[in-house]
Amino acid sequence: MRMLNVDELTPGMILGEPVLNHDGTIDLLTKGIELTVRHISLLKRLGIESITIRDPEADAPEEPVNIHEQIRMVEEQVRKDGRIVDLSSLKEDMRRIEEHDFDYIVRSSVNQNLKISVLTGEGNIPIDQKHRVTLEETKNVFQQIQADQKLDIDAVRKSVKTILPDMVRNNDVLMRLKQLEESDDYTFQHSLRVSILSSMIGKWLGYSKDELYEICEAALLFDIGKMKVPEFILNKNAKLSSQEFELVKQHPQLGYTILLRTQGVSQDVKFAALQHHERMDGSGYPLRLRSGQIHEYAKIIMVCDIYDAMISDKEYRPRLSPFEAAEYISWNSGSTLDSRVCYIFLSNLAEYYIGKDCILNNGETGTIAYVDVNYPTRPIIRVGNRFIDLSKDRTYQITDIN
Repeated sequence: MRMLNVDELTPGMILGEPVLNHDGTIDLLTKGIELTVRHISLLKRLGIESITIRDPEADAPEEPVNIHEQIRMVEEQVRKDGRIVDLSSLKEDMRRIEEHDFDYIVRSSVNQNLKISVLTGEGNIPIDQKHRVTLEETKNVFQQIQADQKLDIDAVRKSVKTILPDMVRNNDVLMRLKQLEESDDYTFQHSLRVSILSSMIGKWLGYSKDELYEICEAALLFDIGKMKVPEFILNKNAKLSSQEFELVKQHPQLGYTILLRTQGVSQDVKFAALQHHERMDGSGYPLRLRSGQIHEYAKIIMVCDIYDAMISDKEYRPRLSPFEAAEYISWNSGSTLDSRVCYIFLSNLAEYYIGKDCILNNGETGTIAYVDVNYPTRPIIRVGNRFIDLSKDRTYQITDIN
């Protein structure tokens, strides 16, 4: 392996380590892919300065992930730092993963064509203000999982039925996200935001009322496995070690086993938790499924998971603008992400950009005047008396939306 500056990269090089998002759980580019001109350009656009490249001749074959080594790594950190971690619970969770037979999921094809109908309404009060008590109760459900208690699925469903109508009433989903108050509990806040985005995609896809309830439930619970990952790893501000990263990557299986033990949870919701890090080309994890093997809920949630992670602020990594995140989604549509979901998401999102003020990468401010459905991430901007067509002039980027 060797570390190279992005300016030194050439097409054909093999990525030695994944390019990750801020909390180390989303592969922006997957280890082992062969870099193309498009990949290198994307890395520059994302502000990535250097990456690890594999040296086929010098690098030894990789050893398979060893769950017992991951447990020993946590035990060593606990002894070293005097942390309080329920090791027996973690060992039991990892044992369940090791013993569970996932082969039937690899063999299955669970894609669905869902029927069309629409849930509508109106209202504009911030969700976390109108439903503060309900959301606090839901957050408590997450904390109970962390304390190794059972998932209260009835409480989750009660919350979903209470808040879903207000999630999908206003199509301006960017406004909905900006209205949410910042929270110290990133995992819960992120799940709520992904739930809003996923429910909107479900609405745009024409899901029935019952299907919207289910995708909302699935998106609230998709990251529940993170509650079983030691907090000192999950909230680490520095780059994760390879062993720490491999442990975090167990969270889809951890979440699946929690839902498997919870009576009344549908197979659709379980698959969404297990498969949200899979990718259409088979480059994801944990089962390296391909497009036809991945549930539609997981295809929706993976897009929303990536999008929200990229537009969210963290102490050690500033957020990207919604347009920069949308462009990443667009670039990966049809390769790692489902093209139908991406198109529905980007084309509907673009409709609500028009008229919003924005900041360009040269410091100028303008107003989004027009969005071409064929180029939803490259609109026409009015700056004073002139118009800039971002689909033709690629030197300009939108860095923020007001």
